[in-house]
Amino acid sequence: MSIRSISATAIAAASLVAIPFAASASNDQGSSGVVTYQVTIENLATGFQPLSPAGVVIHEAAVDVWSAGSPARAAVAAVAEDANLSIYVGTYSETRGVREALVGGAAPFGPGGHVTFEFEAKRNDRVSIVSMLVNTNDAFTGLDSVRLGNQTQVFEVGAYDAGTEVNNELASHIPGPAGNSHFVRDPEGAVIAAHGGIVGQPGGIDPAVHNWEGPWHRSRSPQSADQPQQRSPLARQGYVRCP
Repeated sequence: MSIRSISATAIAAASLVAIPFAASASNDQGSSGVVTYQVTIENLATGFQPLSPAGVVIHEAAVDVWSAGSPARAAVAAVAEDANLSIYVGTYSETRGVREALVGGAAPFGPGGHVTFEFEAKRNDRVSIVSMLVNTNDAFTGLDSVRLGNQTQVFEVGAYDAGTEVNNELASHIPGPAGNSHFVRDPEGAVIAAHGGIVGQPGGIDPAVHNWEGPWHRSRSPQSADQPQQRSPLARQGYVRCP
């Protein structure tokens, strides 16, 4: 299956908001049961925190791309630490139970920016998404195994800490425009969890510029697993079935 990149904004300055994706599906399925979904990811961050292009996996329910409370797999860590989508797509393209692995968008997008793309899937397939907050050590936003269906769904989600790199906040360890330092790591062995934001580590980047606001809470959606959220969400994500 192919992905069509429809639109993407340039990296924004000043403040950033990450918006998780929105997708839509058509009313009629072909004899194969495959339909096209359109997804839009908007960046809702309140600080200068661009999002990387999204790593998107369409898969069966038995496939676990990532889960809060579990260690991040190497492919997920590659996105969360360096926005390395080639490893992510390559790994999941070869994973049993995966229909397709693809990249949504062509370049990072800043606060108020968005990217829109399409993919094909069967109703009741799952979609998992990972997009790096590029001015961090290993923060990402995304969706965890959300079931596709006939109805438009919109999710407002916060940021996760991949738990694979210490949050030292040093520009020398940050791949985004705050540091432009790729493949420099300070490893740790934690699990995926809600991210505490840019707090102002000694010698680190300025939280007044790069942090995003909002305490965490949890929200339940009728057609999805619980998604940890912030009061002021980092991203909005949704999907709709294409006509």
